[in-house]
Amino acid sequence: MPDLHFSSHCSTIFFTKHLTVMLILLFGLGVFPASGQGTSPNQPSASPAGSLVRGNARITGAIIDAATKMPVEYATVTVLDAQTGKVVDGGITDAKGEFVVSKLAAGTYDLRTNFLGYTAKTLEDIVLAADNTTKEVGKIMLEPSSRSLEEVVVTGERPLIEEKVDRLVYNAEDDKSTLGGTGADVLRNVPMLTVDGEGNVQLRGSSNVMVLINGRPSSIMARTVADAIRQIPADIIKSVEVLTSPSARYDAEGTAGIINIITKKYTLQGFTGGGIIVPGNVSTIGSANINYRKGNFGINSSFGTNQFYNRGDSHLERVTERTLYIQDGKVKTREGYVSSQVGFDWNITERSSVGGAVRLTPGHDFIDNTRTAIYFVEGQEQRRSFFDSDTRNKGLSYGFNLDYLYTFKKPQQEFSILTLYDNYHSVDNTYQNEYNTDQQLVARQHSQNKYENREANLQTDYIHPVTEHTLLEVGAKTIQRSVTSDGTFSNKAIVSGRDETIASNFAYDQDVYASYLTYGFKVFQKVNLKLGGRYEFTNIAAEFKTEQQTFNTHYTNIIPSLAMSYTFKEKHTFRANFTQRIQRPNMFYLNPFPQILTPNYFRIGNPKLDAELTDMYELNYGTYNNTVSINAGVFGRITDNAITSRTYSSVDGDTTFVTFLNVARNDVYGINLFGSVKPRKGWTINSNLNLYHSYITGLNTANAGWMYNLSASTSIELCKGWVYRFNGSFNSRRVVLQGRVASFYYHNTTLRKDIFNKRGGIGINLANPFMKGTRMRSEVDTGEFVQREDNINYTRGIRLTFEYRFGQLEQTDKPRKAKKSISNDDALRN
Repeated sequence: MPDLHFSSHCSTIFFTKHLTVMLILLFGLGVFPASGQGTSPNQPSASPAGSLVRGNARITGAIIDAATKMPVEYATVTVLDAQTGKVVDGGITDAKGEFVVSKLAAGTYDLRTNFLGYTAKTLEDIVLAADNTTKEVGKIMLEPSSRSLEEVVVTGERPLIEEKVDRLVYNAEDDKSTLGGTGADVLRNVPMLTVDGEGNVQLRGSSNVMVLINGRPSSIMARTVADAIRQIPADIIKSVEVLTSPSARYDAEGTAGIINIITKKYTLQGFTGGGIIVPGNVSTIGSANINYRKGNFGINSSFGTNQFYNRGDSHLERVTERTLYIQDGKVKTREGYVSSQVGFDWNITERSSVGGAVRLTPGHDFIDNTRTAIYFVEGQEQRRSFFDSDTRNKGLSYGFNLDYLYTFKKPQQEFSILTLYDNYHSVDNTYQNEYNTDQQLVARQHSQNKYENREANLQTDYIHPVTEHTLLEVGAKTIQRSVTSDGTFSNKAIVSGRDETIASNFAYDQDVYASYLTYGFKVFQKVNLKLGGRYEFTNIAAEFKTEQQTFNTHYTNIIPSLAMSYTFKEKHTFRANFTQRIQRPNMFYLNPFPQILTPNYFRIGNPKLDAELTDMYELNYGTYNNTVSINAGVFGRITDNAITSRTYSSVDGDTTFVTFLNVARNDVYGINLFGSVKPRKGWTINSNLNLYHSYITGLNTANAGWMYNLSASTSIELCKGWVYRFNGSFNSRRVVLQGRVASFYYHNTTLRKDIFNKRGGIGINLANPFMKGTRMRSEVDTGEFVQREDNINYTRGIRLTFEYRFGQLEQTDKPRKAKKSISNDDALRN
């Protein structure tokens, strides 16, 4: 929420005027620039030196690198009494180098600015003549220190979890327990998130979330989120942002909210790099980065590989009045991903910059599966079969982005044009053989699917401070998405000679056109308001080429958003949010090609699915001091036209099918509690609880229940550079429309030591050391039959970590000019 001010005599008429302006602009502009994220700086004040007289005056300005003319982020700003020299207040600069020190009384002050690697500078005798005065000191040019730095080590401490106005931020780079792991290991530690043993992510109990990387989608999400986050090495993740009530400037996709994974930006001057290798019994992970920066131009590159080895056991029972089907199996999985990226950023002038990147990620997963199936009728065994299946999936994703940003002389005013292209294609093959009790081949099945997902995005946005106290954001965006699936399924009976082949050639185009407007201001000096509206038009064209059928539809959504916050005594903040979200079905739900899950168990998509619509409400309170941070919230999520799975069996009861329908309504209400405490220096304890009730109706049935997720972690700095960390979570059973999913838990412990003067590190990590494996149980009751499934993944593992960084710096790590990136959180993805 921007720091926007109105005088205390604001009235209802004044509020109505601003609302009217916003609505006129929204519908008058139509399709116009999209996804701006400009905010006024409103940094936390430093603790005053003593009991001070407060007022409503303030000092604003910006700190700039005198050599490169780039903003200096996180620079320290200190306000001193000009007569006594005592510290009155202070703050730090934002990503644009800007700062605001507010609540000052009328008087004369000195302003001291400094940052590591620069020569400190003081502006003297700044006069605030009246209580409501705003003094703009302009750009303060800091000179870099003259000496060249062999090595720069910045020592500072910040909380692992940070509460922002509109999001929660988990500082992953400060959590050494995930070093050498994957994105799934990182997300397990984030408040409000749940990650099961397969890597499936939920936010407050819902899997309908959008996962972004650096504010934009990634083609590695084209299969599933679970597959994607395992491809991301944990050591390149800087932070994770959780937005539970995104404003209108974000795409309306994702009914539960948005998860934005921020990767590390290597912006040091000179030539730098590093690498890490993590061998283990269940995974081997390695990554490296090489970066070069000189003046206004920088190049960065990264390379990583993740290799996973897993095995598991499964048991399935399907029961009807007359029949019983039992299936037991063993599975071995081998997955591998290689990710690479080369990017650049160039500050063309003091006010204009351009940046871009090219990405390439090939990958594969091989699954070997053996199962035994027994079929009973009225208690008598009718048939016993043995299956072996071999799945070979190979995929490749690639893409690029090119972004332009122009900042005006007026603070906060900026314009950007953002482009993005992504492509993911894969070839998936499953071979399955069936044998009788004499080990004779009875039947052979082969499923092949060639899949491709292409996306092209164009976005523009404009941020304009209408007055010193108000901020207007307008934008437009188009997403052109094309998906094709070309599959064949053959079933050959060896004894009878019957040979059936089913072909499915499916094309699905989805085009989204959007515009948005947000308008922020302050009422009664203490209440921040941000109103927003987003217009989205979706056009869909589907074609079944093999059956010569077409399907076309379109729909329009107008998405309102309202955010309000109230802060008192500087450390206590209340927030209230309302927004609507939509969930367009992704290819996981749409693709009509039958996919073999297990023997006699198929998933079939429904291309005629419509989008879900969700109303979201949230009340939140947060506070902090030097040792304790607390956040508590209540929320409601009401979803109509909800997509739910429907499980049914064949006429003979021997085969099970799963498909998807828009037939459910899901009402979820709950609370989330987070607490962090530092009993002493170097020791942190975090705990998080999500408790919610879900009531879901549809298919002439209903299901309801209370669910919760509890997680805790602790980190202790030991002597001589050693750090110990433990984290664990427990997730209660979860209800679904036709059944339930049983509880599961996870724990992880890490011991790490810095070496080579903190240029490297060694460590050991134990995953689930006190249990054999992660068990996932589920039960489905369709009315026709009851199916129970029990899967165990043997996730107990040990990993060793070896890390090293290199490079000689010309000067300290100074943040560069703030870059914009396309924030496409609308996607055909799981």
